[in-house]
Amino acid sequence: MLAIPSLPFWKQSKIEKPVEHTFRTGKHKIVYETVGEGPSLLLVHGLSGSGRWWKNNLPVLSKSFTCHVLELVGYGANRALKPLSLVSAAEAIAAFIAAELPTGKTHVIGHSMGGHICSYLAARYPERVDSLILVAASGLVRSDVVRMALRLPVAGHYSPLDFLPTLAIDALRAGPLNLFLSTLDILGSDTTEIVKNITAPTLLIFGDRDNLVPPATGEAMHLLIPGSHLEIIEGAGHVLMWDHPKTFNRLVLNFLKKNIPSDVVTSPAD
Repeated sequence: MLAIPSLPFWKQSKIEKPVEHTFRTGKHKIVYETVGEGPSLLLVHGLSGSGRWWKNNLPVLSKSFTCHVLELVGYGANRALKPLSLVSAAEAIAAFIAAELPTGKTHVIGHSMGGHICSYLAARYPERVDSLILVAASGLVRSDVVRMALRLPVAGHYSPLDFLPTLAIDALRAGPLNLFLSTLDILGSDTTEIVKNITAPTLLIFGDRDNLVPPATGEAMHLLIPGSHLEIIEGAGHVLMWDHPKTFNRLVLNFLKKNIPSDVVTSPAD
């Protein structure tokens, strides 16, 4: 079997070396790395991803938050295992938050499939979520299953060239079976009714050039999630936190400022 080493995200970013942790709940293992100081902020990557996908955001976010960078079961440092269903992943994350984080609650950012999972988390375990940021989140698939399935192979088309090696390596590390199983779960799990139950303050961030989860999905989510706020980044593709990090970081911090004491958040440098 081909062994592909994982380059830790802290070696690609100007941040301190994070501390790696493992948490077990039942049969499931959660691997995560922690960096920074401040209120808890949980970051959940998407399909074929890993914690490395946040490398352009952690140098800024970790100045104001204790960032817990999750590796979903079946991916990243947790890749040897079969992936959980989206609902089971949300259950495991809720148990992790309750047991491992100081207040039993956290601010949450989820990208793509990670956003899909975090939608379940926020709707079913509101006591665990201080605020929610859904980034190019999948979930509203009832009428778009065929379109999404056809476009999955070209999800990285609008991603910058420096991201493509990370995308390719993480996909290889996950393996075709895990990607296939997760894709089936995404396409078969519609959150249209679920997201209506989200009560946490919610920010939706989408890219106007996303060919996998288009901004129309964000607009639909915005109408479904009570009190949510929608931002669409011009020129951004599906992995917008990588290709437009300054805009992304600014939107995230401005949103979080509204949900925590004003002296906690450090504004990003231009």
